[in-house]
Amino acid sequence: MKTLLIKSLKALTLVFTITLIVLTVWANWESPKLSEKLNLKPINLVVFNLNKSISISDSTDITKNLISTNGVTACSVNPKSNAVSVTFYDDVITEGSLGKVIEGQSFKTSKVNFATIDGPKCPIPSEYIDGLTTLKRILCFR
Repeated sequence: MKTLLIKSLKALTLVFTITLIVLTVWANWESPKLSEKLNLKPINLVVFNLNKSISISDSTDITKNLISTNGVTACSVNPKSNAVSVTFYDDVITEGSLGKVIEGQSFKTSKVNFATIDGPKCPIPSEYIDGLTTLKRILCFR
């Protein structure tokens, strides 16, 4: 009985050690992305549809106003689709404030809700992907 317990414990230890080694090799196989190395703050994306067409001067004015707004990292105005895309830090400015900056140019905005857009969905829950990404970041020694 005691030898069976010792053999089982040795086998379990061996499986655990091999699993840890394989995970560590996998985590260090590729060098981490630059954003992970520098520990950059994450940004958010919001897209607004506008109620009327945009001229070139309107596009320039909207871009200048958004870029001069604290917390905005980039913006793009698409006159063909009457849309404005903005990347920003959510701890500095909110989506509502960005909408007000655009509406200051006499436009009405409506936020594009990406969750309602039909299309292919990933069959793997995002929690699993986040867990694997976190595990890889923890085990990466580069």
